[in-house]
Amino acid sequence: MAGVSAALQWWEESQLRILVIASLVIQYILLVGSVARRYPIRSWFRPIIWLAYLGSDAIAIYGLATLFNRHRKPQNDGDEGILELLWAPILLIHLGGQDGITAYNIEDNELWTRHILTSVSQVTVAVYVFWKSWQGRFEKILLAAAQALFIPGILKCIEKPLAFNRASINSLVSLGEPIRRSIHTHKLRIDPLEDFIDKATSPIGASEYLLTSATPVDFTPYKLFVDLASPSVEDRIRVLLSFSTLDGNHAYCKLQHWLSNTFLLLYTKKKV
Repeated sequence: MAGVSAALQWWEESQLRILVIASLVIQYILLVGSVARRYPIRSWFRPIIWLAYLGSDAIAIYGLATLFNRHRKPQNDGDEGILELLWAPILLIHLGGQDGITAYNIEDNELWTRHILTSVSQVTVAVYVFWKSWQGRFEKILLAAAQALFIPGILKCIEKPLAFNRASINSLVSLGEPIRRSIHTHKLRIDPLEDFIDKATSPIGASEYLLTSATPVDFTPYKLFVDLASPSVEDRIRVLLSFSTLDGNHAYCKLQHWLSNTFLLLYTKKKV
């Protein structure tokens, strides 16, 4: 029993340090994973990224909860109390996550309302812990450092659910411009599929649909991932004929760029 009591006592004293270190290690894994998952990677590395993604929020929330529970007890004026002043905003920054990996699966974006509630509750806990920690007991330099960490921490917690919302299906649908369904049929009869194929492969009259370098193809690949109506045949012919003027390497680079932007929109905080 003495050994169990000693182990519990050690865990009580060290759990906060362990949680902060574990949260930091997870953030490093996510930082590497956010770059690596855009390229072909080993199959064994994907579960590691997935576990780190799932555990990042849990560890940060557990750490903030531990801080909250500690401050319900008599305050510690030693070095531990000084560290706790900084750990609250650091855990808040970790809760905001890495900019390069907001969602692991596309379905994660639909949970943006849950992340708003999580962010609000954890920011409240962090502010409470911060207020209970300092109360005039520490130097102004340390207090200023903690306040400087709080600003990016709160911003990251706010930015994360906004990124989820921006990449959700409803938001992507609302971003789309109204689809033009009518075309000038007196100029171009392309209602039947055969006419569309014939017009798309015929050089005659194609010049009015070709785009110059000053007017690049307006194509947003993310529309393929949502339930949007197909663009008008006129738009599809314009894109098709414009691509037909490009060499294979140039067309490949354009598609790669557009798909990369779609990935950034769906899975990261980057605005494209």
